[in-house]
Amino acid sequence: MTGAPAVPGAAHRASPAPGVLARTYALTVVAYVPLLALLLVPDLMRSRAGSEAMLAVGMTLLSALVVAALVVAAVVVAPEVSAKAAPQGDLWRFGRARARVRTLVRARRRAYFLRLGEFAVLCLAAQGAGGVLAWAMPYIRENPAHGTDPTQDARILDYPNYAAQAVVIYLVTCCAFAWYATRLRALSLLADPE
Repeated sequence: MTGAPAVPGAAHRASPAPGVLARTYALTVVAYVPLLALLLVPDLMRSRAGSEAMLAVGMTLLSALVVAALVVAAVVVAPEVSAKAAPQGDLWRFGRARARVRTLVRARRRAYFLRLGEFAVLCLAAQGAGGVLAWAMPYIRENPAHGTDPTQDARILDYPNYAAQAVVIYLVTCCAFAWYATRLRALSLLADPE
């Protein structure tokens, strides 16, 4: 018998090389700057809805848009960013990484969905990290002047605290994209599924 025998679960345990992960993360931080720009605009996160019903509709639509954007960014962009940061011959190169991922989905569906699950968990961790920072450094505080002058807003935005939370969420989300893409790269290089 030539070569090493296939080890059950080896594809699941394939981990990216630290250098590859670092290069992919650095490029991801640059590639997803438009996401950071959106996170830094507080008016996108605050409701201007006139009623509770409109607020519910707006929050549902915003949540759907965010999930759709994350899925597109993960499925379409992340593999190509990884291939640009750490190409590997014809198996993992810019312009072919998405096709390679489609092949992995067909050939190794379970391994692919495990990586997608890791991505989802890391995205939730980004929200958790932002929540912890918001708890430690609240970005909304009561406006004492509102009690005497009802024309003023009841709450005041502390933008530096808000921006700090946005940056933390962004950096951890970029970590999720980089981890997901480098795990796909490792799976792709582990064995040719075609």
